Amino acid sequence: MGRAIVQHIEDYGTSITAAKLILPRVNGYVVRNDLFRRRFLTCSLAEKVVGCISLQQLIPAFDVNANEILRRGIKCAVGAVMLNPIPGFSTNLVKSALAILEDEFDARLSFPWILETPLPRKRIAMIDGRPDPSVSTASQGIYRAVQALGIDLIVLDHAGHWVQDSAMEAMRDEFIPCDLTMNEGLVDRIVAALSASKGRIDGVTTYTDTPILATAQAAKKMGLPANPPEALEMCRDKYKTRSVASSGVQVLSVVNVSDLDEQLSRLSSPLEFPLIVKPTTGCASDGVSKVTCEAELHSAAQRNEDKFPGTNALVEPYVSGPEVDANFVILDGKLIWSEVNDDFPSSVEISSSMSPSMSFAESSPIMPSMLPESEISLIKSTLTETLLKMGFRNGVYHLEARVKDSKRSYVDTGRGMELADYAVHLRTADPSVFLIEINPRLPGHQESFAVEYTYGIDYFALQMLLATAPPVSEMNTDKGKVFKSAILALSHPLPETAQYPSHIVFIPADCGGIFRGAKLLPGGIMDYVPEHAVFLENGEVMPDPEAEGRWPFVAYFLVVGKIAGRGAQAREHVRAMGDILRETFKYEMA
Repeated sequence: MGRAIVQHIEDYGTSITAAKLILPRVNGYVVRNDLFRRRFLTCSLAEKVVGCISLQQLIPAFDVNANEILRRGIKCAVGAVMLNPIPGFSTNLVKSALAILEDEFDARLSFPWILETPLPRKRIAMIDGRPDPSVSTASQGIYRAVQALGIDLIVLDHAGHWVQDSAMEAMRDEFIPCDLTMNEGLVDRIVAALSASKGRIDGVTTYTDTPILATAQAAKKMGLPANPPEALEMCRDKYKTRSVASSGVQVLSVVNVSDLDEQLSRLSSPLEFPLIVKPTTGCASDGVSKVTCEAELHSAAQRNEDKFPGTNALVEPYVSGPEVDANFVILDGKLIWSEVNDDFPSSVEISSSMSPSMSFAESSPIMPSMLPESEISLIKSTLTETLLKMGFRNGVYHLEARVKDSKRSYVDTGRGMELADYAVHLRTADPSVFLIEINPRLPGHQESFAVEYTYGIDYFALQMLLATAPPVSEMNTDKGKVFKSAILALSHPLPETAQYPSHIVFIPADCGGIFRGAKLLPGGIMDYVPEHAVFLENGEVMPDPEAEGRWPFVAYFLVVGKIAGRGAQAREHVRAMGDILRETFKYEMA
């Protein structure tokens, strides 16, 4: 700790160096070794956050009544936050800043982050090692969480994967080549590969959609914790999801256009338009169409038949109302954390007749949600009940839904699209929740990053730990208690006074061609952007989105506001900054 302070003085010798030391009040073990850096991500007063403890290191409680408190404090501190340099030598100004920083400490660290016993070291297998960080940020949070929790990670992926390289040994304990082709033999190949591991395996997980079911089936064969494969089957097939979550809704699952005609002829009452047509096992809004008449319904069914051979098309009502992403953490069958964010209308929902678009790709999720608290509570209770009804007991879950007959609707305020109170005389029923889909894993990495910046919750770490969840019979044993304590600690959100709203700005491709690069954004805008990525490389060919029916993203930007809380000012600030960024970002397609 002393070296960090000396280095800070050397770097900023012409100003006052001030720091807050983190001194433990109880004996125990830290829940993760980068805790302080992660909890102070949005603290503008913090120039540098230092942690100097390991997971297995006993932390003794600091005695504030003993002698030489400053010398012992520097020696015994488990971390420190260096105050941002303040020009000049005004001690009063520094004291005022330190007083504000003290409030930040109370907000960010007032929860039980010291465990009575150390978290047992686990060996966890991950199916699909994710993309190289130099290509995509998708793997960044996963490997960071593994290091922070002291997990011995086993990676299964194709031979030659980037994490197999000997230079990557610090990021994983073992790499096992495995053919992850999606076919009937995948489960047995996973089991065979894991059986050849050099040591015991405590859990199996994946952060990729396609092998989720095979991963759970392999874990079950090996007697390891897993989500029920039957529940995962229901999530994978949206028609089966409807049978559980929306049994009163009229839906069809059609093989082809001929099957559609036959099923339409047998209906006792005609379908009511508009309707949604999408693959029963699709993802990322691929193949989703909104249709307003029978001719469009046939065209959409034909497109799905051509593009997704062998996959049924789901035909269901289009439900208007604000769309949300809802993320849940469930431990031992109990909801321990959840948050809801607003998924702004896609281009197909706001496009005019002069500029039609068929894209349902998300464009601007913002958190926290601006829906009424009563509707947020309804979302959480309804969707949690659905998850438990399906048999889920431990995990991180990402659900998409709409609020039918919501008290709020998206309108053009003159400053941009935003949720506003809906005219009372137009509401004909009480709000209800319409489930769109269940993803039995954490949200995409862009949304997961945003959740950590806004709430201080790391979904990557929680999913990794929940992959080793002990059975209910062991939850109250010593090992079960420390596991439960760690999960509850990592599910402790920042208080509202330290919650800065986030705006995820997706830039979808609006035309095909050859990507010729993007212009740098001004520094003033990028001051609000802690995470971003341009997904295309110069010279990469982009197919025409309209012809392909897919609108891939050119780039994304995570915009984090500078005003904390859930008030209108904080929301308007982060929404407007995201809109400015979207208008400012330019790319060239030849």
